[in-house]
Parts: sequence; structure tokens; C-alpha cells
Amino acid sequence: MARTSLRLKSAAVSAALAGAALIATAAPASAANPPYDGCPAWALCLYQHEGGTGSKAIVTPPPAGGNSAIVRLTQVHFLNGELANNQVSSWINNSQCSVKFMDDPYGELHPSDLDYTETWHWGATGDYGAGSSKDYLNDRISSLQFWCP
Repeated sequence: MARTSLRLKSAAVSAALAGAALIATAAPASAANPPYDGCPAWALCLYQHEGGTGSKAIVTPPPAGGNSAIVRLTQVHFLNGELANNQVSSWINNSQCSVKFMDDPYGELHPSDLDYTETWHWGATGDYGAGSSKDYLNDRISSLQFWCP
């Protein structure tokens, strides 16, 4: 009886050690999305965190042909449901339009221009995260203006 008990204990210890070794060497179940992931080729995407991470808001520019439009971020939501107003930490512009980023929620009163991206610069990005040269702009964007050639 003592022999059987010793064998069972030895087998249990061996199984536990083997299981611990498997857990220690297993790869993570899933990887995080790459930065600026999933932004359509025609859109401006705003991200809630630096480096194109976190929840995103997809903003559709106006049609081409010299059209201009102001977008108030008090009316734009990230995919997680939160308002984008004063919550943007990074962006990517995949449209042909220029975009002016402002800290006035109405865009017409007394806008303070925060950042700008030119026309035809697909893939241009802005990052306001900690340690970036523009971290003072983090969470300040409240409206933006498109101009589409």
C-alpha cells in the first residue's frame, strides 16, 4: 500500500512539473493589433491611444472636387462607444484630403490650429503620446476640417 501511494505521488509530481513546463513555454493566446490597424484606404482614422492603438473612429471625408467640411468630434464616437471629443491621441490619414485639427468643438468660432496634414499624403500619421514631440496636443482635438481637391 505504501509503495502504491509513493508511486501515485511521484506520478502526480511528474505530471505537475510537465504541465508547468508547458505553461511556461506556451505562446500568448493572441497578439495585439498592429498600430494603425484596420483604417480603410479612403478614410481618416482617429485613435484613442498613442501610436495608432486603442479604439478607433473612422471619419469619412467629403467628396473630391474642392469640397470643405468641418467635423465636430462632439458628434463622433470611437468604436467602443466613447466620444472622440478631446480623446484623440493619434491618427492616420488615408484620404487624398488635407486635414486641419483644431481645439474648438464648433470649428468656426475661435479655432486654435493644433496640427495639419497635406493633400495626397496617404498614410500620414500624428502621434501625441507621452514622449512624442507633440505630447502637449494629447486629448485636445475637438474638431477638424477637411479640404478635398
